[in-house]
Amino acid sequence: MFSSLLITFRETLEAALVVGIVITFLTKTNQQIFKKFVWQGVFSGIGLAVLVAVVLEAFFGGFEGRAEEIFEGILMFVTAGFLTWMILWVHRQKDVAKRIKEKVALHAQKGYGIGILILIASSVFREGVETVLYLKASSLAGASNQLAGAVFGILLALGLGYVLFRWAIRINLSLVFNVTSIFLLLFAAGLVAHGVHEFQEAGLLPIFTFDPVLNISHILDHKSTLGSLLRVVFGYTSKPTILELVSYSSYVVFILWLQRFTDRILLKRAS
Repeated sequence: MFSSLLITFRETLEAALVVGIVITFLTKTNQQIFKKFVWQGVFSGIGLAVLVAVVLEAFFGGFEGRAEEIFEGILMFVTAGFLTWMILWVHRQKDVAKRIKEKVALHAQKGYGIGILILIASSVFREGVETVLYLKASSLAGASNQLAGAVFGILLALGLGYVLFRWAIRINLSLVFNVTSIFLLLFAAGLVAHGVHEFQEAGLLPIFTFDPVLNISHILDHKSTLGSLLRVVFGYTSKPTILELVSYSSYVVFILWLQRFTDRILLKRAS
């Protein structure tokens, strides 16, 4: 439940902030005529994301045995890729509100309501697809109470977004996104390790003679209540293979390095 709550909260809040920024800008500049394109974009983005969910569910239902294991592994890697992109995208954002306003102002100035619609639809669709992929991947990993967590996360993000723009309450959104990024980084690392496990089960990656490399089931079995929660949220396993350990740790180190690398690139561009 916690993982679905966090992912839907994060994704919905990002989409809500984009919509809120655009609505606020149009209101303050007396260009309410373009608001209809904003809401058309919201519903278009949601509709497309739901379509992806339906197609994914129908597509997945046709696999059995080894093919199912391969598909699960691919889904884990793809979802981890989307989460990685999201973490790095947020990490690179500077003055994102200013850039959104500039795009909206340009479209409004030229009378291109369709441009505002596409901007909103693409933002909502992107967040929706990332949510769909993660919820599906986490359900395959054994997550429970997905619906309750997802609904609560969406409502919480919508409520926070409304409060932010209705009463202009100032909170440190950078801190919110930085904290959630840490959890998402560990989620993504767990998905990578889980994808490796599925590929090993399917025979696409080797299982060495000394696997599992360690066994701590007597301390915390991943089939226990707490272990199952940690497995779903962070990819924990009490009997990891060497490839699972290497993939998990390598992913975390790589992303931390990549964040520092992008920081250096941004500093060079700013100087």
